[in-house]
Amino acid sequence: MNKYLFIFILLISYNSFSQLNFKTYFKKAENGFEFLADNNEYCPVSVEVDLELVNLSTSNGNFKTYLIPARTTGFVITTLKAIKAGSYKYNSKTRYNYGDFATKEKDIIAVEEYIYNLPFKQGKKFKVSQGYNGTITHQKKNALDFLMPIGTDIYAAREGVVIKVVDHNTKTCVTKGCLEFNNFILIYHSDGTFSDYAHINTNSANVKPGDKVAKGQLIAKSGNIGWSTGPHLHFEVFKQEIIKRETLKTKFKINDGTRSTRLFRRKSKVL
Repeated sequence: MNKYLFIFILLISYNSFSQLNFKTYFKKAENGFEFLADNNEYCPVSVEVDLELVNLSTSNGNFKTYLIPARTTGFVITTLKAIKAGSYKYNSKTRYNYGDFATKEKDIIAVEEYIYNLPFKQGKKFKVSQGYNGTITHQKKNALDFLMPIGTDIYAAREGVVIKVVDHNTKTCVTKGCLEFNNFILIYHSDGTFSDYAHINTNSANVKPGDKVAKGQLIAKSGNIGWSTGPHLHFEVFKQEIIKRETLKTKFKINDGTRSTRLFRRKSKVL
């Protein structure tokens, strides 16, 4: 006779990226369950777990954030065991997103010392129409808008792994509602940060998820797609959190490659 009576399961998941290729699930185990994760993304995913348990113990604790390695299936987050004979129940709430949420402040300082290439061909010059903490769409955001003609070659500012490519959109408008139509490429870096190249031209990406790209490699052509007031490239480096990004200031090689700069404030500047 079974000594344990299953009552109910409530599983609620949330992620701020649509169609993130990640899931959590329960699998029956001896006297309980295993709580597992499948991460089919090309970068780590952090998942916050909140369990409400009755007559069950958890092997790895509760109210914790777990890091699930890239391209991993059947990762055991925690094991639930019955404490005593009788009924038991559990509720599960999870929130997850790209990256390692546990990145320390000292690591961010090191990140900001990295010297990036400019995201276009060496020797070219493009005006920065909106810099860090800009007054139009960059409020409290360390991001750069480079004015450039549609079809300009875009190069990787840093080496990494491509984790997401969207280049099928064709719509453009000047309101925030068009944000969902942005074309972009996301690249994951070895220090846990990401770079975002946005408004690329339709069907112009030269890379796909899973590709390893070199610094200075051609990845796409610039465009005017999504939430945009004119042809430009939006570039930012960030650390991902559950709901929002923490955008980071960057240094670039300029001119002959012997100097770096941390310019790009609110006003426009020609490089």
